[in-house]
Amino acid sequence: MRIKDKNINIEEAMRFANQKKLLLNHYDNGILLSDYQVDVLRNNGLDFRKYGSMQDLLFDLEEYLNNEYDEELDLISNQIAELIYYHDTKK
Repeated sequence: MRIKDKNINIEEAMRFANQKKLLLNHYDNGILLSDYQVDVLRNNGLDFRKYGSMQDLLFDLEEYLNNEYDEELDLISNQIAELIYYHDTKK
């Protein structure tokens, strides 16, 4: 595999991806987020621990994005919306 014009093996690719930071963690307040998502929220002054549900977090996140657009926050908003959709939709 080539990354940034350098040949690397699978182990190096996995370290490059830092997959542990992308795994979802379940928090005491019922929120399910990755370390990456928590970091981006925190860097933008949003404390996920004050919310009682993913829907409440998503609502405030969308309100924030309406006033101040941020590409990373938009990505996280979409990820949370998708997670809510697949978790709450009856199949």
